Amino acid sequence: MVIVYGTRFYGKVNACGSSFLATQFFHIYYVPLIPIATQLILEENVGGSFKGVKSTFSVKSMLAAYLRVWGPIAVIVAIAIGIGALEDFGDDGLAMAVVGAFTAVVVLAMLASTILGFAVMGKLSLDEKRKRGAYAMHLGYHVDPADMGDARHSFRDGLLSTIIERSRGLAAMGYRMNADPSVAWPHVALDPTHSDDALVTAAFTLARIDASLAVGPHKMQMEQLHDQLWQRIARSNAPYLNVAA
Repeated sequence: MVIVYGTRFYGKVNACGSSFLATQFFHIYYVPLIPIATQLILEENVGGSFKGVKSTFSVKSMLAAYLRVWGPIAVIVAIAIGIGALEDFGDDGLAMAVVGAFTAVVVLAMLASTILGFAVMGKLSLDEKRKRGAYAMHLGYHVDPADMGDARHSFRDGLLSTIIERSRGLAAMGYRMNADPSVAWPHVALDPTHSDDALVTAAFTLARIDASLAVGPHKMQMEQLHDQLWQRIARSNAPYLNVAA
């Protein structure tokens, strides 16, 4: 008897463009059993191979995998057990009614969970997709930079370099630079006297990365900055915001 086993990706969530989060599972006969790690898949290549980076473990992706595969199996098993129980209590009308009602409740609950796993869990809102359009200006993919694992550090350096370069360009055109942009970049990005979209979107992406790396008051500060920059970007309704949406 040949036993099919190995590892596969399941639990596709947060899909936008060619990118999504998925969790690698050890499987037997393609039924996910043990979650191993979550990856941010940047794109799927011909032949089924993936280009991705290791991400923090996603409970949402794991649950989606279990619900989408185990959910239908559980529904079938529950129905089979219920039918068997009804046959055992064929001579007792009250017992049959209780078993039938219990089976119906269990099957409906499992069916609702399965539908939830396919239709709702891990679906991005329109606003979240629009944010990914801004991130993609600097990351190259429609992904949440907070999901990029250790790659966040290298992208952070590149984003800060972009902000510094754009700030110096503004200064050369007469913009008053009162502080070092490598430190005061949040103030430069929020300044309403300029309209440098590349600088603002770079700062927006950087704020998201810093918020995902920070703890305590600094995390709250970066989340607030991220929200403020998003309000500025969203008002512009730039074409890149609607590409992923």
